[in-house]
Amino acid sequence: MPPFPESLRAELRALVGAENLVEGGETLKTLSLDYYWYSPALRTQLDDKRADVVVRPGNVDELRAVLAACCRAGVAVTPRGGGTGNYGQCVPIYGGAVVDCTRLDRIHSVADGVVRAEPGARLGPIETAARAAGWELRCYPSTWMKATLGGFFGGGAGGIGGVRWGGIASGDTVKSITILTCETEPRTLRYKGPEAMVALRTFGTTGYMTEIEMRLAPKIDYDQLAFSTPDWNRLLEWTDAAARNGAWRKRVASQFQWPIPSYFKPLKKHLRDGEHVSFLLVDRAQTDEIAAAAEAAGLAVVYRRPLADPPKPPFLSDFTYNHTTLWAMKSDPSITYVQAGFTADFRNQFEAWLRQFPDEVLLHLEWGAVDPARAVGPGAVPEAIGVGGIPLIRYRDDARFREILAAAAALGIYIGSTQTYHLPEGTAETVAARHALKRAVDPRGLMNPGKLKSYPLNPFAVA
Repeated sequence: MPPFPESLRAELRALVGAENLVEGGETLKTLSLDYYWYSPALRTQLDDKRADVVVRPGNVDELRAVLAACCRAGVAVTPRGGGTGNYGQCVPIYGGAVVDCTRLDRIHSVADGVVRAEPGARLGPIETAARAAGWELRCYPSTWMKATLGGFFGGGAGGIGGVRWGGIASGDTVKSITILTCETEPRTLRYKGPEAMVALRTFGTTGYMTEIEMRLAPKIDYDQLAFSTPDWNRLLEWTDAAARNGAWRKRVASQFQWPIPSYFKPLKKHLRDGEHVSFLLVDRAQTDEIAAAAEAAGLAVVYRRPLADPPKPPFLSDFTYNHTTLWAMKSDPSITYVQAGFTADFRNQFEAWLRQFPDEVLLHLEWGAVDPARAVGPGAVPEAIGVGGIPLIRYRDDARFREILAAAAALGIYIGSTQTYHLPEGTAETVAARHALKRAVDPRGLMNPGKLKSYPLNPFAVA
């Protein structure tokens, strides 16, 4: 690749100020990377990737000028939010400019069940503002105190709240997305409802988000509960029933096979050696009923604490989703993870997979609402609630890892790829829609090049 133009450095410095242009050192390294290192394969692929500069525009006018300057110079442009992704979403494959959105952090309004905010607004402050107005986020990642709204929409999928509302692409959660095109004269485009879905989770390859409108849920006061037993199947039957109980209002339903609970060091005094645990985040008005039901089923209620409002630690959600993986890796660096989706025959799938790899697969389950429009194809779960999760794998080598994944697939378990930085393609219809959007908003192919593998235009690729 040609060297980064010195004239562009000077222009970007003039546009955002020297203090908002990172040109070297550890800060450049940090802002070029995310949490891709959970994956051994991605460590090999991404460890040496760096931006030439990181630009931090402070308003939309500065962002527009930055995109125009980068387009004129023909350099790669990689959007960045909080940097909490796990697949290298914001890692620049071809150098160039990482454009950090964290100064674009204004929450414009919370009204009539809709939040309107800039992409750099963090989900923690959005939740606080929403709750103060009688609302709450429908869905947010376990990294919510650091993750940005734009990063979540550009590179995330689901999380806390998913057991009730599904992921961000479910239902009518997305009201609109406004983006700037990557052109010498950037245009502002607004996509509403179903149109906006095309721009979701495209890793910043389809324009730069400048504003998002997201529908909220009515506020609920929550209690955080943990249940424990040495009997995995007893816990599984109860947690599955609790997740599917539509009368119980909840935000989290998670289950962890021992020794995963031993990795949760801050919870050590509450959790029992050798026992599996489940976490629920439930409507406080129903806590007594739910706790009594668990005890009647032979489970111990080992943790019961209200979720503060406004939110403040401790959060049981800090141990769910891919935070589970982080806690595990702190104790055992050999651990990696996969994303899994199980069918209605999940009980037999668990038993068979663990029988084949008893010391290498550790089950971490998350229940989520299934969008009926998406519950199609092999292995689809027709129920309103599906069982997925982020199982942990004790990694030996690539060959053994692939053997574990192949065995899962043979059992009908869906395995999402965590070993590549390429954007999941989806159906032919999805691919065609994304390609059409990218052609419209990024005609030179400069935005996060290399992530949309099937896209035919990559000006930086070497044949």
